[in-house]
Amino acid sequence: MFRTLASSLITLIAILLFAFMILFLWTGSQKVEFKRVGFEGDRSTVAIVDEIRLKKLRAEEAAKGTETVEMPTETAPAAGSGDGPPVVLWVSIPGFRGDYIEKSETPFFDELVSEGSGTNKMRPSFPCLTFPSHTTMATGVTPDKHGITADRIRTGPGAVAMNPTDDALLLAEPIWKTATRQGMKTLVHDWPLSQNQTGENVAAHFLDAYNPDATDEERLNKALEQWRAASEGDDKLRLVMLKLDGVLDAGIVHGPRADETFAAVSAADAALKKFVETVRGEWDKLAPANANLIVFVTTDHGLAEVDKNVNIAHLLGEEMMKNADIVAHNAIANLFFKDLPENEGEAKIFTDKFDSELSKRIYFRTIKKEDLPEDWTYQSERTGDRVLVLKTSYSFSDKKAEEPVFDPAEAGGNFGGYGYPVGESIRMSGQVLLAGFPKSPASGTLGEIGQLSFHATICTLLGIEPAEGAVTDTLDVK
Repeated sequence: MFRTLASSLITLIAILLFAFMILFLWTGSQKVEFKRVGFEGDRSTVAIVDEIRLKKLRAEEAAKGTETVEMPTETAPAAGSGDGPPVVLWVSIPGFRGDYIEKSETPFFDELVSEGSGTNKMRPSFPCLTFPSHTTMATGVTPDKHGITADRIRTGPGAVAMNPTDDALLLAEPIWKTATRQGMKTLVHDWPLSQNQTGENVAAHFLDAYNPDATDEERLNKALEQWRAASEGDDKLRLVMLKLDGVLDAGIVHGPRADETFAAVSAADAALKKFVETVRGEWDKLAPANANLIVFVTTDHGLAEVDKNVNIAHLLGEEMMKNADIVAHNAIANLFFKDLPENEGEAKIFTDKFDSELSKRIYFRTIKKEDLPEDWTYQSERTGDRVLVLKTSYSFSDKKAEEPVFDPAEAGGNFGGYGYPVGESIRMSGQVLLAGFPKSPASGTLGEIGQLSFHATICTLLGIEPAEGAVTDTLDVK
């Protein structure tokens, strides 16, 4: 009896299993996905299925004596593989100090570091100012060669270009022209001296003017709109250069370690994350087939706290200013003598007296043009006869207060400053992030790096030659 019961139970289980299999085949399989794990060098499942189908067709045609089917060849990389032409998105975040990621909520920047590489030890070239630093990054040469010695440049007696946008001031070729000259379609927005492009090899897309009031989100939205418009047809963008100013603006107004500044870092992280995700979502339309997106985030310099602002014209007084043009911004001022006596001896007596008066000011050191440190690479036709370098925590300002040296709150001056030699202020050090989707060109830490290698690094990633005279050393990329 026990054996009969066991036999019946086994039969019932077999019937239930059979019924379940029938139900699965007719209904459940509609919602089941089978995935094949691919390895490097492996072919896609679609290609294998196509090959089986074509083999069958070929056999049928051969049996009929009319073989016409050709076997497919896999010469193109699989869709989304990143094996196609690389597209570089180069984003500059001025004032992105080396310790800002660890002090702010930055999930996207964290992702770039974990998926690719980064460093908080980027040491900017002298002077650590926005326009010279951005030009060094873009050209791969130092200020003595590219000619952008400050954010304000004396272009002639009494003539000063403040935050210039005319690319004719450049004495070296920037990356947007280097890439264009070698057939790479380029978009550059808000990068210093990228506006009003003239001459040969201008970028395919650039802005006519700089809008200082635009938010980072507005800048990114405008760039995305232009990127979409530029992607109609087969000729796609290969280099996109952008600059976001929210972090620097907050650091200057509130101070480098203010909550508002850390919030601006988080806002830049969120805005760039949204931008990159949107770009990746529209990648098939925006980029060449199977292109790899490389995201390169850099900065011009860090930020230091400012305790005192200095109005140099007020400090020196009317009598001294009669014989000097002084172009001052943040920690650096270039002083040009004017209306000196024609007699060489009398002129020397005058300049010696001037130098003596300058040396009495304790807030800055005065360096003769011919005595500038060689490693600053700062001697140029646009460098002053004297270069004034403020002590850390002081900043030159156009604001006027009762005294020439005043607290920032007294006359609406800056609470954050820059321009100091990095050897004197480690706060000038900044962040660099490098990652790729789906393939990163680097991994691990980038270590201590400078800005001169960025031009050649971008050229290497794009597969083009650096501009003539540019440094050819690159970051460790593949």
